[in-house]
Amino acid sequence: MRSSLLWLLWLVLPVFVLAYHYGPGQTWLARDRAASMIRQAESLAGVASEAQSAAYEAQLHLLEARRAAFAAGVDWQTQVKHPLAQAVLTATEKQNSAYADASERWHATAERYGQAIETLLKVETVANQKHNRAELPQSDRQLLESLRWAEARAMVRSGEVFNGIEQLQALLDLRVAEAHQQAASAVQPASITGNRSNGDRDDHALPTDAIREELAAAQYVGARLLREEGRPPEVWRPVANAARQHYRYLAAPEHAPSADAASAQVTAPSVAEHAAAAEAAEANTTDLDRSQRMQRNLEQVLNLEQSVSDQLEGLPLPRNAPLARRPGDGEPGDQPGGKQPGRGPLQDGPPAAGAGIPGPRGVGW
Repeated sequence: MRSSLLWLLWLVLPVFVLAYHYGPGQTWLARDRAASMIRQAESLAGVASEAQSAAYEAQLHLLEARRAAFAAGVDWQTQVKHPLAQAVLTATEKQNSAYADASERWHATAERYGQAIETLLKVETVANQKHNRAELPQSDRQLLESLRWAEARAMVRSGEVFNGIEQLQALLDLRVAEAHQQAASAVQPASITGNRSNGDRDDHALPTDAIREELAAAQYVGARLLREEGRPPEVWRPVANAARQHYRYLAAPEHAPSADAASAQVTAPSVAEHAAAAEAAEANTTDLDRSQRMQRNLEQVLNLEQSVSDQLEGLPLPRNAPLARRPGDGEPGDQPGGKQPGRGPLQDGPPAAGAGIPGPRGVGW
């Protein structure tokens, strides 16, 4: 009798294994794949940051070569055989090659984040249907928001500037709408302006001001590139104006991160945070607090709006800006649905927690 029972269990066991494999097991496998994609994206982001730094140095070297030619009265475009003109042409080739390399690496990073998001979305869609859930857990929403922030950040740096702006704007709009809803329902105190100390949901949420900061930086870069493309003021000026408004908001002392938020950033370093720290050190901004950095960025936007085209030619692009926009990038004011826009906020929430993501706090441009 006992032997028969054991044989029965042995025969039934594969049925349970297969049922688990094609049921909950698929969910766990999908989560593992997404976590692997996120780790790969973090690694790609680190390599892309190094390539971006090399491209920025190449840009500075080119500007120095142009200044030397100008000081010597050499027109490098017509006197191409002059040594100083040759130096400019060589530096130009190195700059273009370095920025092309950085752009491709950031593009690969954005794609990998996008693949992780799509994988997790499929998992959560199935899970919601099985459990008849209307909304995802808060931790899942926070994870997806952070992934979308990281994806949009990589998109902007790859040259998909306005696609990334669209996604960052959608994330910010969602946060502001949630703050309005919280204030109206009086569930908990919330600032309708999206201040981290009053409106964010908990210490693990992506800071609202981090979204706003990346959006402002992307808008500044977008306006600068539009000007270099020769677009008229009615196209680039509204983009610059939006960046100016965000930086003015962020420069206000009341929007400085709290001590708890600052300590959380220190205790949870990541590839992105290390890259941000390196950028701050290279830009000699470590002696400035966040409000002062935002004020400096605000001044840069004002300079952009007031400078003539000849003045801009001698100014380097921001350290983390692309040299030009990628083909297929959106246009200012594009709405979802055109030219492969950014993903925007995830209305039905993100994946389960558990995979690491880059820290959102940066040092500006």
